[in-house]
Amino acid sequence: MASPAAVGGGLLGAGAIGVGSAYLAGAFEGADSSKVEVEPANVLLSHNGTPSTYTSDTVGKLYENYLVSPVDSKESGGTTINNQKWWEWSYKRWQADSGKENNNLSVEFKNSQKINSPFSGITVTEDSPKALNQVCEAVYKQNKSTIITLESSPDNPTKLKRDLFKYCSILGEVKTISEAGENYDNKKGGDSTNKKTFISVTGNDKFWKIRNEEFYADGNGAKSKSKATGESSKFKVKSAETDKPEIRKICEGAYESTKEEQTNYPIADVNIFCVL
Repeated sequence: MASPAAVGGGLLGAGAIGVGSAYLAGAFEGADSSKVEVEPANVLLSHNGTPSTYTSDTVGKLYENYLVSPVDSKESGGTTINNQKWWEWSYKRWQADSGKENNNLSVEFKNSQKINSPFSGITVTEDSPKALNQVCEAVYKQNKSTIITLESSPDNPTKLKRDLFKYCSILGEVKTISEAGENYDNKKGGDSTNKKTFISVTGNDKFWKIRNEEFYADGNGAKSKSKATGESSKFKVKSAETDKPEIRKICEGAYESTKEEQTNYPIADVNIFCVL
């Protein structure tokens, strides 16, 4: 998989650092705040190759190019970038959400009995509260089946996948068609299975920026346009046009196509480029 860039930066290599981006601090401090909260630079889990502890069937290996490393650091331009500041930044987001009465967080991220600080390198007992980076690391080591969405909703795997990307990754919260409430009646995007995995074209700006960079990157990455199947696939045809459309627009066309349409929008291609 080609490594993505955090918003505001160029395409990242496998050992690169995410470039910080600006967010309104009101998301953390209340709607009246006019300050800007800047996302700190970070080192991704894929830096220098994902550790061998993350086998091919783990969450950490599957999403290594989007997940922030729990403890890693890197020298860049004479400056040491470590992830502690990023975890402190993300912890503020978690605090704002977990502090709400009857919050809808997953069991793993539920409250202060699960998470009690932003960052720590000290091992604690299994049933004790942990730092956010340690909770995320524990999820990274789990089998990918733990975040597969089930038919019941909102189930804990659904919540855990949402929380994983919101608090542990450079993507932020990523919503599917179903979660965003988009309507594609009798179309690919309206299928009961598809709408739980296809990423909504409404919002999700950070995801689509990164996916666009992955799609148009040179090389043979897992999300590269080179993976498109069939000569007539719009994912192949449109990516070769002079005025190249964003991958978000191509995916939107796929969602609006009929379920039976497999020439212009093969379901195999949609499941490569339009999902996490």
